[in-house]
Amino acid sequence: MDDDELPADWERDERYDRLARRSDRDPTYEGYVHETGDVRLHVAMPDAESGEDGAYTIFLTLYPYTELSEQTEVRTVTTKARADEVVSTFAGLFVGACDGPADVEDAAQYALERTRPADVTDTSLLNDE
Repeated sequence: MDDDELPADWERDERYDRLARRSDRDPTYEGYVHETGDVRLHVAMPDAESGEDGAYTIFLTLYPYTELSEQTEVRTVTTKARADEVVSTFAGLFVGACDGPADVEDAAQYALERTRPADVTDTSLLNDE
């Protein structure tokens, strides 16, 4: 994803790119960090160790690299374009809901609720008659 697809308060986390260059491999993760440093999104590529095999898994980390760090899965999608769209949407929703450091968790919850897939039930809509 290009930086211009992200809200101004977000930027690409270059750590993943540096790690890939050092190991002489293709990146298996892409990361994005909010300017506060308190919120990070990362996308596990299909061949990454974490996430679903053959899919792009988007993770949210609150307070990364601290004792308070919490990670949760946002969504799993099948294409890179869709992963970029979910990251961009999440970042935009987060920026719109966050008014400062005290709102980080509430803003993250707001964005999560709107980017996660809708609950699906196992109940058939057809009668079994």
